[in-house]
Amino acid sequence: KKRHHICPACQYPFSTAGHLARHSRVHTGERNYKCPFPGCATRCSRADNAKQQ
Repeated sequence: KKRHHICPACQYPFSTAGHLARHSRVHTGERNYKCPFPGCATRCSRADNAKQQ
């Protein structure tokens, strides 16, 4: 599989633009999704991960 989408920060290659976009949050520290459980302060960069906590 060819990986044409290269991360400008770390040069890691990805096969899709969506995977690169998801990965870029590692470098920005963006965490927009809060855990839905009362009293939990955990935040995640992906909604599906916030629901798994």
